[in-house]
Amino acid sequence: MYKIAICEDDKDYIEYIKQIILKTDIVEEDTLLFYDFYSGEQFCLCANMDFDLVILDMQMGDMDGYEAAMKMRNMGHNFLLVFCSGVVQPFPLSYKANPFRYLLKEFSEEEMISEMAEVIQEMKAKKQNPFIICQSKSKDKIRVYPESVTYISKYKEYSIIHVVGKLADSYPGENLRASMRLNDIHKVFNEDCGFVRAHNSYIINMSCIVSIESHYVKLVTGEYLSFSRARASEFKRVFAGFIAAKY
Repeated sequence: MYKIAICEDDKDYIEYIKQIILKTDIVEEDTLLFYDFYSGEQFCLCANMDFDLVILDMQMGDMDGYEAAMKMRNMGHNFLLVFCSGVVQPFPLSYKANPFRYLLKEFSEEEMISEMAEVIQEMKAKKQNPFIICQSKSKDKIRVYPESVTYISKYKEYSIIHVVGKLADSYPGENLRASMRLNDIHKVFNEDCGFVRAHNSYIINMSCIVSIESHYVKLVTGEYLSFSRARASEFKRVFAGFIAAKY
């Protein structure tokens, strides 16, 4: 299923956008879930939702589309973002929200369908990228992709996700949690994604390995993780293949 949020203070325009999306004829109608929001504040109250696509009007009440988008981005949300406006043109600061496209309300229906087709194609492609759903201490639900992870460790019935980059900046001092067993996560974040099972207790993102020392690896974060003797041979084989493919 594709979850699409449309945040716009004009109810008729929300319905228009839905019809435009359906007219692209790229994904089946029964695979789409639409969520209507009539203000930036209302949209941001749904911080626990995991949207595939968010279409935001640039001008809405007290909180405009840019403010709403940045608030959600700062919580670690990685949805495909489209800004829509009748009068506001893109401005340098708005690109910090990482929008995929700007749609102008003055577009003809034909132009809008053409533009939206590219948006839906991108949403479809992005959905196919491997990810896992994690949760922060504040109960935010976050879609996490391989490039944001250094390693994943098991803890009781769930897993701890050790993150870097924007996610680490958004959730300083904490690791995210996934309600999946490590074995199940490794089926998603596997060798094709650059992950290796170095130990029964964790899998490592090989892109984050700086060096290998005896039975330890050093990560970009400065952390050291051991790889078990039982897995040493397999670990070195997989890592050598990863390096060869990369360079």
